[in-house]
Amino acid sequence: MKISGLQLFWLMLSLVTGSGMLFTLSPTIIEAKQDAWIAAAFAGVIGLCIVFLAVKLSLLYPDQTFVQYSQQILGKWLGKIIIVPPFVWLYSLDGMILRDSSEFVYLALFNRTPVYVLLVTLLILAVYVIYTGGIEGIARCSEIMGPLIVLMVVGTCVLSLNHADWHQLTPVYADSGIKSILKGSIPITVFYSSMIFFTMVICFLSDSRQALSRAMWGMAIASFFILVATAMVTMTFGPELASRMWVPFFDMTRSISLLGFIQNVDIVVVIIWLFSVFLKFSLLLFITIYGTAQWLNMRDWRKLMWIVVPIVYGISLLPKNLAVILSDYTKAITPYTMSINVFGIPLLLWIVGTIRQKRANKKVRQR
Repeated sequence: MKISGLQLFWLMLSLVTGSGMLFTLSPTIIEAKQDAWIAAAFAGVIGLCIVFLAVKLSLLYPDQTFVQYSQQILGKWLGKIIIVPPFVWLYSLDGMILRDSSEFVYLALFNRTPVYVLLVTLLILAVYVIYTGGIEGIARCSEIMGPLIVLMVVGTCVLSLNHADWHQLTPVYADSGIKSILKGSIPITVFYSSMIFFTMVICFLSDSRQALSRAMWGMAIASFFILVATAMVTMTFGPELASRMWVPFFDMTRSISLLGFIQNVDIVVVIIWLFSVFLKFSLLLFITIYGTAQWLNMRDWRKLMWIVVPIVYGISLLPKNLAVILSDYTKAITPYTMSINVFGIPLLLWIVGTIRQKRANKKVRQR
C-alpha cells in the first residue's frame, strides 16, 4: 500500500478542517471570548509542532511504522510496552469520534433515528473502505472529498460576510488576557493531538522526501481555516451567543441568506462535513487495526478487524450524550494525552533514535 505526497496533504487537511470546526469552536470561545481567534492561532502553532515531531520521528525509519521502529529503537519488549498508552488512547479516540459524529448527524438531520443505527452505518462504511482499499482507498477518497471540504469552508465564510461585525472582535486581549487565551487554545490543541498518529502513515508514502513539506502545508492551511472560522463565528454571533451554541459554525450556515435565493445550505454543509468525519474515523480505525496487528505479529491485519470494530463500537456507547464527550472526556484525557502520548513518548523515541543512528553511522565510517 502506497500513497502520494498530494494524498498525504489532502488527508492532513481533510482530517483537521471539517471535524475540527464542529466541536472545538464553542469551548474555545467560552474561555477566550472575542480573542478566540488568537487562541486558535496559538493552537495552530502547537499543531504544527506536533506534525513536525511526528514526521521527523517517522523519517528516522521511513519504511517502518511507529509500532515497528519503537521496537527498533528501544528493543523488542520495551518497544512493545511503550506504545501501549498511545494505543489505549487511540481505541478510546476511535469510539469518541464515532459517537460524536453520529450524535451530530442525529441532532442535525435524523432526530427520530436511533443513534445506534447511525453508529452502525458509519462503521459499515469505514469497514468497507478499509477492507477493500486499506490506506490507499482512504487516501483516494481524501483527494475527492478534500477540495469539497475546502469549498464548503470558504463558501460558508464568504456567504456569511454580510452578517459579520468586525467590532465583535474588540477589544483585542484587554478583556481576556493571556491566561484565558491559553485555556481557550486547549480544546483545539487536544483535537490537533491526534495528528501524532501520522507516525503510522508516513511509511506508506511513495516518496518520503515529500513527507515534511506536504504534512506541514496540510496542517498549516487547515489550522488557518479553523482560525478564520473562529473569527467568523465570533463576528456573526458575538462571543456571548456563540459560546452557548453546540456547533456555532453549523448554525452560521443556517443563517446564510443572500440575494433572496441562496439559503438553506445547511444540508449540503452537513453532507460535506460527513466526508471529513468519515475520513478521520476511517484513517484512525485503519491505524488501530493495522498497528494492533503489527503489535501482535499478525501478517493478515484484516482478520483483526472483526475484533477491533466491536471493541470500538462498545466504547462509542459508553458516553451518555455529546456533552460528556465535549467536556468531561476532553478534560479527563488532556493532561495524560499531551504529556505522555503526544510529546513524551515521541520525543523520547526521537532523541534515542537519533543518538543510535549517529552512533551507527560513526561505526560505519570508522570501518
